[in-house]
Amino acid sequence: MNIYAEIRREVGAYNGVAVADGGAELTYQGLFRLVDATAARLRAFGIGRDFRVGVEVENSAGYIALSLAILSLDAVIVPVSVNVPAEETLEIVRRIELNALIASQPLPGVAGREFEVTPELKLQAAVFEGVPVASLALGEGKQAAFIRFSSGTTGLSKGVVLSHRAVLERTAACTRLRIGEGETVLWVLDMAFHFVVTIILFLRRRALIAVARAPLERTMAETLRLRPVRLLYATPYHYRLMTGSPDFPPECLNSVKQAVSTAMRLTAAEAEAFTRKFNVPLTQAYGIIEVGLPCLNDDIAGERVDSVGRLQQAYRLRLDGAGADGVGEILLRGPGMFDAYFSPFALRTELEPDGWFRTGDLGRVDSEGYLFIVGRAKNLINFMGMKIFPYEVETVLNAFPGVKESRVSGVETPGYGELPAAELVLEPGAEWSEEFRQRLRRHCFARLSGYKVPKEFAVVASIPRTASGKIVRKK
Repeated sequence: MNIYAEIRREVGAYNGVAVADGGAELTYQGLFRLVDATAARLRAFGIGRDFRVGVEVENSAGYIALSLAILSLDAVIVPVSVNVPAEETLEIVRRIELNALIASQPLPGVAGREFEVTPELKLQAAVFEGVPVASLALGEGKQAAFIRFSSGTTGLSKGVVLSHRAVLERTAACTRLRIGEGETVLWVLDMAFHFVVTIILFLRRRALIAVARAPLERTMAETLRLRPVRLLYATPYHYRLMTGSPDFPPECLNSVKQAVSTAMRLTAAEAEAFTRKFNVPLTQAYGIIEVGLPCLNDDIAGERVDSVGRLQQAYRLRLDGAGADGVGEILLRGPGMFDAYFSPFALRTELEPDGWFRTGDLGRVDSEGYLFIVGRAKNLINFMGMKIFPYEVETVLNAFPGVKESRVSGVETPGYGELPAAELVLEPGAEWSEEFRQRLRRHCFARLSGYKVPKEFAVVASIPRTASGKIVRKK
């Protein structure tokens, strides 16, 4: 079972546009020819089955062709974001014992040769001689396809191993992303983090992937003017950009039938502002690299915009240790679960013999099956035995006029356990003062239990985030 072979089988003779990248278009049959030619170049470099190949390449049609070429050889992709520092990439090379690295830019101390995917995409390819090529024993005849590290924590991440079978199963199980043959999805996310599910899913659906490159403010607007985009799949950052910029008039989304937010928490205020401007419901999805995309909110009426939705049909959910408030740790099971962790190597079937994956997220489910994420178990603030969820407090803080974003943490305090403290980034033009602080506290007390209101506030220039845009929680 090979991802590329399955995509070719499902696409068949269809020859609509597969990828639009800037002014260039690549049809499905043209993409397959490019993949095959790229695979031949990889073989000429000595890259083959079981090679662990780091890919640090900018979003492009060439990225898609290169990745499919690697998969066609039964080599293993180790995606690396171009936004991570060189030191982090070199740490991946060392820790995972890469057999090869293909990158947009040469790395310090790494000797590479020019590798051309297309005349517009010339990369640096390094093959590390002397590093043994070893298959990963996943059992049941499964062949590894990806090893993906968590964004921003590469030095500590265990590395998630996904087989060809797992990726095909999880993309087949994703039924609520409404995109079909010839329909256009606007692509703005980092392919290093999202290729595993959505790019492969869109190719299997024979969709058109319109790649918007930096500067996004310009290329997103241009693409929406030129193409009838049917699906938006982006982060809250991208939706805030569209909502706040005059470059995105309401009519530019007239063709959109679904807008989905992913990668980080979407607030109700952000969703409502987007819908007011464009008259397009904005909902969110719940994606986990170990599981896939188990939940997607299809409540287009907008009554539960702060929910990540209901389970897709093939998945099951359990809440462990739920208290009187109904909040417990989210456990999931379903098709396409990860196969192993790489470092230290451990099979999922050994780690989770009952088949349930502990997400580390805390949540509750309402009477109609909608899941609400309230925080991370490890980020829970314990105030004298009472639970405080940073997300809940941050949502209230971010809704206050003058506050752009926030991060809430627990501060160890003798006799109390942890007291909540908040870091704030102010909107341009807002000024911190005692009067601002008092109004903000009154705003919080009107919406939160008293013990949840931050006892300390600090104004900062920015909130640290990972390469995929998530707030860095551990200071």
